[in-house]
Amino acid sequence: MNPTSSHFCGVPHTKLGWWSVGLGGLFTLLFISVLNEWIRFSGFLIMVMGVSAGILTLIALIWKKERSWMIWFVLLPGLFAILFSLGEILVPH
Repeated sequence: MNPTSSHFCGVPHTKLGWWSVGLGGLFTLLFISVLNEWIRFSGFLIMVMGVSAGILTLIALIWKKERSWMIWFVLLPGLFAILFSLGEILVPH
């Protein structure tokens, strides 16, 4: 087993894993805050954070062998941001 790999019940063991968790959490908080109109913030910047979190999460899962529950949890909003951004680019309004 790779010494930097993590178990499902543990926390991420790499800086890349922690960055993806941080960006994913920030994306989720900002997205919910803007949807509920608690704050005004650029939707483009929020989606950039979400796409970055999704890409970092995929890299951490595949390349760094992260297996923490936090990484798997951040994968969902990250993939949502990637699919949402692709949908806006491919089928503009």
